[in-house]
Amino acid sequence: MLSGLQIIAYNRPMQALLNLLSSETISGQTPPKTLLKLLLKNRQITDIDTFLKPPFPESKLSSKKAVNLINKYIEKQKNILIYGDYDVDGLSSTALLWQSLYPLNKNVFPFIPHREKDGYGFKASSFFRLQKEKNINFDLLITVDNGIVADAQFAKIKAKNPNIKIVVIDHHLASGQIKNADALFHSTTTSASVLAYFIAKSFSKTADLSLAALGVVADCQPLSGLNRSIVVHGLQELKLNPSPGLKKLMEISGVKRDTLSVYDLGFLLGPRLNAVGRLSDPIDALRLLCSQSPLQASKYAHVLNNFNEERQSLQKESIDLADKNINLKNKVIFIADSFNPGIIGLIAGRLTEKYLLPSVIIAKNGQIAKGSCRSIPQVNIIEVLRKFSSLFVDLGGHPGAAGFSILDKNIPKLKKELKSYFSTYLLNYFPQKSITIDAKMDLSAINLKNIKLIKSLQPFGLGNPEPLFLFENLKIDSKKIIGQTQSHLKLKVSGVDAIAFKKADLDKDLKIGDSINLVASLEANTWNGHTFPQLVVKEIITR
Repeated sequence: MLSGLQIIAYNRPMQALLNLLSSETISGQTPPKTLLKLLLKNRQITDIDTFLKPPFPESKLSSKKAVNLINKYIEKQKNILIYGDYDVDGLSSTALLWQSLYPLNKNVFPFIPHREKDGYGFKASSFFRLQKEKNINFDLLITVDNGIVADAQFAKIKAKNPNIKIVVIDHHLASGQIKNADALFHSTTTSASVLAYFIAKSFSKTADLSLAALGVVADCQPLSGLNRSIVVHGLQELKLNPSPGLKKLMEISGVKRDTLSVYDLGFLLGPRLNAVGRLSDPIDALRLLCSQSPLQASKYAHVLNNFNEERQSLQKESIDLADKNINLKNKVIFIADSFNPGIIGLIAGRLTEKYLLPSVIIAKNGQIAKGSCRSIPQVNIIEVLRKFSSLFVDLGGHPGAAGFSILDKNIPKLKKELKSYFSTYLLNYFPQKSITIDAKMDLSAINLKNIKLIKSLQPFGLGNPEPLFLFENLKIDSKKIIGQTQSHLKLKVSGVDAIAFKKADLDKDLKIGDSINLVASLEANTWNGHTFPQLVVKEIITR
């Protein structure tokens, strides 16, 4: 662990701890096998062959009871409701199930709750409203990506519909027994989309594995074991045979199928699917995923892309507004304003990432306001909020994130209580970024052969981070701001090209001839038919 270093971030220095996983320095003379062994050891990977060549995914979980119950109602052509969720995992799960069941029974209906109208999680009131709107009495309810904590809601439904059967497919943490569900397919080790995929496979040989992969990545599941198999083979399916909807979404997002990666799923496709549910009705995202004609797919791809552009603009304006109202003295970021409630979680996440402090962002809109929180490892945010539970209309979450509704008149009191609490609780806490690095590396080791070896560990993500290396005492030869929005910084350091995405604001802190240290990954860049190595800068470090 190296301390006493400063990273340059957001136009201000921040203390950083560099966690070096290896004492070795990788040079041009380091054999590729040695580098591979080091990277695998750092990730605690012992089954090397399975990791490098994951088998086609198979479930070790038993879905027999759920499948048999669903099959019974499919064969009898009964009315079936698939109740999903408005995030990417919920959308992917719902699409997977509907695509596999609808061809066998035209009485299968998908439902995605509206963020404002229905709220988060399964609601009996939404179920009853849907039955009334469609003038249908559902015989089977399948919840997917929700339901594991909805037993009280299920009880309400069974009180009015005593003959209804309920199947719960979920990956969230349970909070007690689910007495009112007739079948349960549950695991906390993967995403709901993976569980839905294994159910769907029982009814359709063409169940879309790429949707399962999309859910894994968007829901930030660890990319190891079954999840790694799902993503590796799901990416391959998406490259070779994308559905009309995902094909059009990739085209409008600028995703290149031949170089498709986890990044594309998590940062290009995922946000577009999420955006419509943040600002409007998420059913359009489901329609995109279920589209079978290129014309329909193109229509909804444009709808989603337009909402994403609106979301990006709104998010930037809101974050800029929030940034001007931040007081870091109280060790908590607390801002209440007329934000769009669909993006307050994004604002809170960005501010916590930036300032390394808990964030509480509240969207004021009439008598009842919505709040979203993001936290740091030192603070269990849901436990803290529960200390003031009497102030909330409702409250839920986990240690890293939480959400609530609150009467507008109670916001000043909540602010006062949290400022007082965190001023004491985090009195001796000072924001310090921790950066985990695989090893030091000499410039001589930056070559296409090593880049190819590193890429063999893909897909990268949670549980299998992209390898990072520390490069010391580099001289800045040149620098310039690039990109359509002038948001990236292009450097040449000691003769090597380097790109620092979204770090253009650091340009004025750097001078030609300066000596700097970089934390960076390695990448092959192709330009005008030539491929050459470059560094992708994660952090710029000074002493």
